[in-house]
Amino acid sequence: MYDSRTRQVIVVGAGVAGLVAARRLADRGIDVLVLEARDRVGGRLWSHHMPNDEIVELGGEWISTTQTAVMGLANRLGLELIDTGMDFISRDPVGGPTIAVEEHERLARLLADRMLEIGPLRLSSMSAEEVLDGIGDTGPAASILRSRLQGTAGAALGSIAAAEIGEEFGIGDDGSYVRIDGGNDRLATALVPGLDVRLDLEAISIRQTAQDVTVETVDEAFFASAVVLAIPLGVLKRLRFDPQLPDEVSQVLGSLRMGVGIKIAMATAEPPPMFRRQDTDIPAWYWTGLGRSGSVRRAVTGFAGSEAGVAPLRANVMFRLARAAPEAIFDGAPVVADWGSDPMAGGCYSLVGPGQRATLEVLSRPAGRVFFAGEHVNGSGTIDGAIRSGDFAADLVSFSLVF
Repeated sequence: MYDSRTRQVIVVGAGVAGLVAARRLADRGIDVLVLEARDRVGGRLWSHHMPNDEIVELGGEWISTTQTAVMGLANRLGLELIDTGMDFISRDPVGGPTIAVEEHERLARLLADRMLEIGPLRLSSMSAEEVLDGIGDTGPAASILRSRLQGTAGAALGSIAAAEIGEEFGIGDDGSYVRIDGGNDRLATALVPGLDVRLDLEAISIRQTAQDVTVETVDEAFFASAVVLAIPLGVLKRLRFDPQLPDEVSQVLGSLRMGVGIKIAMATAEPPPMFRRQDTDIPAWYWTGLGRSGSVRRAVTGFAGSEAGVAPLRANVMFRLARAAPEAIFDGAPVVADWGSDPMAGGCYSLVGPGQRATLEVLSRPAGRVFFAGEHVNGSGTIDGAIRSGDFAADLVSFSLVF
């Protein structure tokens, strides 16, 4: 079936990147249609309401007050922010003694000095593993950092670019961490009013000519002057293109891959203590946090990244939770989101490997009438990065439609 109406722009993907792009274009008077394969908007933003009325994030969670794009969007949408009371960087080992914040800070300074000594040119081709091996620190804080970086990236340390050590989730962040009142996926749902968003429509092919572009789903086809592909890297690689994308774009997409991760959460009968604890035998960690009232939420959340973390956590969710939070009185069954096996994601977020950062610039340019958005475009792996990519894509599309 064909939808004979030609839009100015079709946005494929109703995650936060796609909806930010669509909202910005619509606000400029541009006719936009949004197509989403899932039965909900938000994509990898997914807030889950537990039986005890607590809200946990099964997708993107960590918002730093230093991340200007996400903070600005929340402000524009009138969304209230809740202080989590948590520090993403400093963690204690599961079953082990507390590590002083000063020890984490000492290690961060050591790493920062080492990276300055190496220099940006050489550093750009190195892995995180090479840099960590070079500092010669094997203490508890270093073990935590290795496990944390592998888990956060969703891949082995040798596959992670050295520069990632210094990014938002690396060795330091001066901000505090907040969440959206009512769930982080409100960043997506609050963008929808007034937009034409169609759910349960998975794009399978993109055909473009000198005059227009066609987006085909299983049963329908839609026409536009331009298309913004705001879908996860794992899904983007499945799309068929006619004609094929330019060689440089295909090569970059072929070289990039996604990290894998699994997120778990479980309600508790009473508020547990505040904690942030890192497994060191597998790359997984567990945490609590403050709720709207300022008291600790009745829930424990965990995340494991890379196959070395995903498989054992998936196989022993209750054992891992009980070991990480022996003080908690769990209530009900755990909820699990395995992003690596999710066909609409293909992973938790894109992985930037050694030497790959510079290649991402290719995705910031249009391929004919096709534009790209999503955290993989700037390699951030964050909600903030997804928002920035949506803003940037909207600006490029607006310019192309005028000229």
